[in-house]
Amino acid sequence: MVKIKEIMKKHVVTASTSVTLSDAAKIMTNNRIGSVVLVEKNKAVGIVTTEDITHAVAKGLDIKKTKMSGRGEKKFLTAGPEDDLLKVTRMMVKAGIKRVPIVSGDKLVGIVTDKELLLTSPELINVLSEKLKARIGRVANPYEEISGICEECEDYSDSLVNVSGRWMCEGCRLD
Repeated sequence: MVKIKEIMKKHVVTASTSVTLSDAAKIMTNNRIGSVVLVEKNKAVGIVTTEDITHAVAKGLDIKKTKMSGRGEKKFLTAGPEDDLLKVTRMMVKAGIKRVPIVSGDKLVGIVTDKELLLTSPELINVLSEKLKARIGRVANPYEEISGICEECEDYSDSLVNVSGRWMCEGCRLD
């Protein structure tokens, strides 16, 4: 079982919540990264990404005047250094995010991005790709057994069965 602390980047680029979107964009460009973790009193409180800046521009916001504080940030997810790689990967996929700050207590200790996940387990991509290719072009019959992610426990299983419209593994079906 791989722990997040084994793959996380320990150097995290941070900024105050008082920075403007324009400042955040400059920080990201200068560091060749796709996000900046926002901090208040040395505590991670949010994250701004290139996608956030793109959306702000599309909405017509003045990024030179729009500060990060008080913008009603999207849900901010973090993980711990002792968390399991698979658990964090599932969380990222489920939330549709590419970056997760790693915190220990209140202290920011690292960051994990989709790049670290891909570099750590490239063989998973091949396995998942082959499984997806095998399923493309057909819709699962609700009475058959399939492979995939259990909608209850979120673990991978080769024996999912449809129970009341939800695909569940053997363990969750028996509970």
